Amino acid sequence: MRTLRVLIAVFLVASQIIAQSIGQWKIYSDLKDVNAAVTVNNTVWAATGGGVFRFNPSDSTYTTYTKADGLSSQGLSAIDVDPSNRIWLGSKEGFINIVDPSDNSITKIIDIFNSNNTQKQINDIFVKGDTAFVSFDFGLSIISTKTFSFYDSFLKLGSFPAQTRVISAYKSSLIYAVTENGVAVQKPGTTNLSAPESWNNYSFGSNINVQSASRILGFNGQILLATSNGVFTFANNSWQPFILQGVMINDMTVSGNVLYLAGTHDLFQYSNGNVSTVYSNQNLSFSSVDVLSAQTIYVSSTSGLIELKNGKSRLIYPNGPSSNSFVNLSVDPLGQLWVATGKDVTGVGFFKFDGSTWKTYDVQRYPQLPTNSYYNVFAGPDSAVYLCNWGRGITIFKNNSLTTYNKSNSGLVGIPADTNFVVITDAKTDSKGNVWMTNLQSATRKQLSVLTKQNKWYHYSFTNPVLTTLDLLDKLVIDQNNTKWFSVMNGNRGIYYFNENKTFDNLNDDTQGYISKSDGLISDLISCIAIDHKQNLWIGTNIGVSVITDLNNPKKSLTSSLGIALRNQNVTCIAVDPLDQKWIGTDQGIFILSPDGVQLVDQYNSSNSPLPSNEIKSIAFDPKNGIVYIGTDFGLAELATPSIQPVESFSKLFVYPNPLLLKDGEANSLTIDGLIKNSNIKILSISGNLIRDFKSPGGKVAFWDGRDVDGNLVPSGIYIIIANDDEANNVTTSKVAVIRK
Repeated sequence: MRTLRVLIAVFLVASQIIAQSIGQWKIYSDLKDVNAAVTVNNTVWAATGGGVFRFNPSDSTYTTYTKADGLSSQGLSAIDVDPSNRIWLGSKEGFINIVDPSDNSITKIIDIFNSNNTQKQINDIFVKGDTAFVSFDFGLSIISTKTFSFYDSFLKLGSFPAQTRVISAYKSSLIYAVTENGVAVQKPGTTNLSAPESWNNYSFGSNINVQSASRILGFNGQILLATSNGVFTFANNSWQPFILQGVMINDMTVSGNVLYLAGTHDLFQYSNGNVSTVYSNQNLSFSSVDVLSAQTIYVSSTSGLIELKNGKSRLIYPNGPSSNSFVNLSVDPLGQLWVATGKDVTGVGFFKFDGSTWKTYDVQRYPQLPTNSYYNVFAGPDSAVYLCNWGRGITIFKNNSLTTYNKSNSGLVGIPADTNFVVITDAKTDSKGNVWMTNLQSATRKQLSVLTKQNKWYHYSFTNPVLTTLDLLDKLVIDQNNTKWFSVMNGNRGIYYFNENKTFDNLNDDTQGYISKSDGLISDLISCIAIDHKQNLWIGTNIGVSVITDLNNPKKSLTSSLGIALRNQNVTCIAVDPLDQKWIGTDQGIFILSPDGVQLVDQYNSSNSPLPSNEIKSIAFDPKNGIVYIGTDFGLAELATPSIQPVESFSKLFVYPNPLLLKDGEANSLTIDGLIKNSNIKILSISGNLIRDFKSPGGKVAFWDGRDVDGNLVPSGIYIIIANDDEANNVTTSKVAVIRK
């Protein structure tokens, strides 16, 4: 027994070192666009369009919460704190989440989200005592901060139209509700606030000389209203101008005897009858203000949380992507993720993520870049990163050096209206290391170009059919025979292929062709293409997928019978994992198909997973670590999967968890790590009896469910794991302790 204890201890240490969190999600999002903030226990919480973060000024540390941490949504629009120091969060979809920092538990209120209304955004949460006043797009609700149950909801506030949008609310002796039409005020003495006649109405324009209002609160015995035309005060049943007329006021808060007011670009304070400007920044747009102490003020902005302390200012936000623009993704041989952010004015450069830190490459930081409009990216096997610019050619990042090729130094010719405007939509390397790229609307009609290993440029046109400047080329892939396949998304839509047959100068031996809807494509509105490990070409369209199963005979082998689960789905992107499974992005989430494309292996959407959105923009795989990256407009999702590239040969086999705890009615499995492709696995008892044998899924890891060949859980003991190739020439072993409870 002593020996067994020692073995278990050793196995435990090993498992702690190598165990991967397969199935674990992480979310990375831009947390700079702060909509509102609140101070709690000498910290500040910021609700953003990418989740919520907590900042501790004492040590400058951050804690972030996203859907991967249990939030219902990352598009947060409102925040407040209750008497128990729990953080109330409201989202653009109508979710209310309450985070308890003491144990990081999250309570969810989904009644507003589950309503039949189209617009459900939570616009404001105001907590007073044991009551939370929640303003949303079609009414006002009062919720208990103790039981989280609804006291009441008001969908018709006086003479305002039913389900009028409520911007914010406040409670003193009466309840005040700021709506899109005006201010509703509870009539004194009324208790049935669900009855419209219980409210007095003050309409914008006629009763209040403003176009809109944002916040209402009490200050020194007065009720104040922040509006598009300064601050108004309520007295004798009417609203009168108070201060800052002509200034848009987005938010107000009170600290002691001081009123702080956030304008669009200015922070004001009002005290002892005087208004003064505390801070001004014309480059930032302010949305809210909160005060930690007399010396520390926090202002929410579109570029982060502004901390004003002792006369100094700084922007506060956690490290992350500079925007939620994940238009195209690629993973380099080191496992680093590269992100292209968009074309024209939507692009903000490109990003690199090394697994812990995000780095932004843009014109501001790297003036040698031509623009920030990087539409596509390919991280090549040669450790170079090829970045496709929308209008200024292609940038190659290699050995920490940036080189851009455009019309002046490459022979690339841009669009007819401006031949210097060179749009490279995609780039890939062939097996020889030559870089091929598609040139959108080239004025010379030479839409396919190559930069050879010898740094020579060649440019090719198409004659069957003729590609004109009206034909818009998009995605490009290269098969194992170095045939280039690319899609045309406008004009002569379809799939084109080209092979120069190892001669760049001799055009007579080139092979080119075209596949259209008339050849059997399910649709010619093509969004993406990908080649799997069996050299099948997968074609994503607006109504599903088509597949070419023999690239030497593309028209004869074209089929739409695979991927039936994708029928009528708008396919946006396709990635192939190390097990040859197809990860297919749609506007309804992710569909995972089996290697043969017949079975639906799994499906992820924003309801059954932490995916920030169902509208998938991009997918990329890190094959060495089994990580899939999924881009959306609300953040980047990362999922650790068992689809890990197999090792070339056996070295050491790791198994975890070790010991393996088995109990009837509870699922648990042993991960076997360090496998070569298509390993055969045998589980033996310590006496050498065969317990189970099976084949690995094909990647670096396999799993054993702790059962024998008859499906019964094995008893406690030490078991031997043997893995070998098909010829049994390459063999490795390991051990696992099983504890049967």
